[in-house]
Amino acid sequence: MYTTRSRARSAAVCAATLCVLGATSLPALAASSFSTSAVSTLDRQLLTAAHQGNLWEIAASQQAQSAATTACVKQVAVTFIRDHRALDAGVVKTAAELGVTLPSGQTGAQLQQTAALKSLAGKPAYDAAWLKAQYPAHVQTLALIDKVIASGTNPSVKSLAKSARPVVARHTQMVNDGVCHA
Repeated sequence: MYTTRSRARSAAVCAATLCVLGATSLPALAASSFSTSAVSTLDRQLLTAAHQGNLWEIAASQQAQSAATTACVKQVAVTFIRDHRALDAGVVKTAAELGVTLPSGQTGAQLQQTAALKSLAGKPAYDAAWLKAQYPAHVQTLALIDKVIASGTNPSVKSLAKSARPVVARHTQMVNDGVCHA
């Protein structure tokens, strides 16, 4: 009888210990697997597109600082560099926290667009071409941001999209219709 009670107590203690240990380690396990599995294709698409877009905006705006002919475009370029560096820092941090690997550079199309703009450097046509290139890039980014805000699954990515939206909307207004609105 004593042996049966002793075994029952031991079993109860072991079961309780496993429950307590399991309960304390389960949230850590869930959090680590949740952070990467809760990133939808749409969330990844935003992180990737935003990173590449930020890289392009920074490079194109650095080019505009020396290639533009008007003070307005040069000033908009300064604003874009500052804002897109800040936006990209958030994208890179969020992607790292979620285990999302970002591309190391711009897309081929972005590189071609920068090269085409460079061919106009120092000419009045450069300013209008730079502004016109900026507008659709920002409109497309806004559409993706809005899609993630509405349908994204990861709270960190949705928060990033919400904080980026007013900046991208302001940039869109600044270059609307290829006109500089500094």
